[in-house]
Amino acid sequence: MNLFIFPYQSEIFYTSPDTAVNQSGKGEYWVPDGIETLRAIPFVFIRINRAAKCSKGEYAFRHYSECGYGIHLTSYDVNEGNILDNCIFLSASTPTEGSGPYPGFEAFDSAIERASQYMSLRSGDIIALELEDCAAYEIHPDGEEKLSYKELTVKILS
Repeated sequence: MNLFIFPYQSEIFYTSPDTAVNQSGKGEYWVPDGIETLRAIPFVFIRINRAAKCSKGEYAFRHYSECGYGIHLTSYDVNEGNILDNCIFLSASTPTEGSGPYPGFEAFDSAIERASQYMSLRSGDIIALELEDCAAYEIHPDGEEKLSYKELTVKILS
């Protein structure tokens, strides 16, 4: 599984391996040594359920049937837009309604079109669209802190 992450209001995207997804189920993140600040960026995602290569936006809805939200922890102490291990927290997926195209999912359709021009999308891949950058905030890992987005809670441990 790969993650395709689209920063807020950006035409570019970057990819990440599945090691970035926190699989512990505990909602805990241990801050690596050398990291002084973290940014928590909320996002929405879809999970690809059918392979895609050079898919047109008008047919993109055929390639996903689940959506959800999450939190991406990143640190500009290392480099901008970096991916750390276990830094992406996902909510449980919710099935999309009907047979598509899905109203309000146009941004995902465009993201599938852009990503599938350069790389093949496989079943299980995730397309994540970061929400407003103003929703990102700094966390100073001086002990234990909690952050939440909707029903998803992450405990930051240092």
